[in-house]
This record gives sequence, C-alpha cells and structure tokens, in this order.
Amino acid sequence: MNKVFDTLWKSIFVGAGYTVTLAFTNFFLSSGVDIQSLLWSFVGGTVIGLTLGLLASLMPATRMRHMLVWGTIIFLNIASVTIEGRFFAPNLVQGSMAALILQQLIVAFAATWLIIMLFAPIAETEPLAPIRRTWLSWLWRFVFSVFSYIVFYYFFGAINYLLVTGPYYETHAGGLVVPAQGIILKAELIRAPMIVLSIIPFLLTFKGSKKHKTILTGIILFAVGGVAPLFMQINALPIVLVSASAVEIFFQNFLTGIVSTRLMGIEATT
Repeated sequence: MNKVFDTLWKSIFVGAGYTVTLAFTNFFLSSGVDIQSLLWSFVGGTVIGLTLGLLASLMPATRMRHMLVWGTIIFLNIASVTIEGRFFAPNLVQGSMAALILQQLIVAFAATWLIIMLFAPIAETEPLAPIRRTWLSWLWRFVFSVFSYIVFYYFFGAINYLLVTGPYYETHAGGLVVPAQGIILKAELIRAPMIVLSIIPFLLTFKGSKKHKTILTGIILFAVGGVAPLFMQINALPIVLVSASAVEIFFQNFLTGIVSTRLMGIEATT
C-alpha cells in the first residue's frame, strides 16, 4: 500500500510540474490562463507521470538515455496532437505553431526531468543488445508502421464518425471543423511519423520480450498520445465526443504500438 501511495504522489507531482510549466509558458505566449483548462491539464500530466514513471522505474539507464526515451515520447505525442488540433479545432489551437511546438518542448523537458528525479533508477553504463539491421530494413519497418497508423486512423475514425461523432463535427461543437480529405491526409502524414518515432528509443532501450514490449508500447501510445490530450481538452469538448474519441484512439494508437513493436522492437538477450 505504501508503494501505491508513493507512486501516486510522485505522479501527481509530475502532473503539477507539467501544469505549472504550461501555465508559465502560456503567460509568455500571451494566451492567458484558464483555471479549468489547467486543472484538466494537471489530470493529463498526472496520467503521463503515472504511465511513464512506472515504466521508468523498471528501466535502469543513464540520465541522458532516460531523457531521450521519456522526453521523446512526451514531446512527439503531445506536439503531434497540437499539430492535428490546428486542422480540426483551429479555434482551440491558436497562435504561432512554432511557438506552440516550442512550448510543448519546454513542458516535455520539465515533465521528463521530474520523472527521472522521482522514478528512474540511474545506471553508470547501459549495455545495449546489438542491433543487426540494415538502414533499408529499418526504413521499410518504419514506413510500414507509419502506414499502419494511417489505416487504423481512417478505419476506426470512419466508424466513430458514422456512429457517434459525425453530428458534433457537422454542428462545429466545441469549435470543431471537418477539413477537406486532402488536409486530413496531410495532417495524419505529419502526425503518424511523429507517433512512430516517439517510441523507437523506448523499443531500443527497454529490456524485455517483444510480447511485453508490445503491450507496454500500446499502453504508452494510448495513455500519452490519447488519454492525456483528451483530458486536456475535456473542458472544451462535449463529454460524449471525448468518450467516443477515447475508444477510437485506443484502437488507433494501441494497434499502431503493436505493429511498431513487432516490426522494430528488439527482444532482450540473456
């Protein structure tokens, strides 16, 4: 029980650090401070802290390796959501995109630093399993993983649109818009590589079987790339839309994690 409370307070601390950094950077971006939005950002940041903190506690590595693994996951997933949000909810994602991406980089650094300080066991060295793949082998595996996300995105997105979310987009609930198909494809061609890139350092560092990595990677992409951003928007979007989107994103991101791990994961050697 003590371990549970210890993990929870550390995760809450990460969430608080995430939110404070977000509020601080919002001040410089002159975008104002919405208390309700910050409260939901705190919940999202806590989800990130809990998910990645637990995994970090199981992965002895150097500080730089921890920073690379967890920072890449946080930054690329949240930044990809920010970019996608500019296409689908321009009223919610305003301002210079370069400034918004820089903001996400700063927030990701702060959250990652807290995760390392609170959770991560530090190793002096980090012997890694040899990787015997050519650049061409890496390339087709990466491209196929990216393509799998786009397939999952359209398939589950179409089902969700027909069953639940269509009326919300058609009435522009919460400032949502439906871009042209070419714009949607452009957005996902940007987001998909960012999502797959975000987990490569984890796949190359975390020691474990492909079976375990497959599940963990799916959880990472769903929690950090799905649940946390949805919590951060819960104050602006209808709860039905948020709930339906959570189910959609679970299948999109979790399945992408499975495909990426099977293709690019390195199984631990004994």
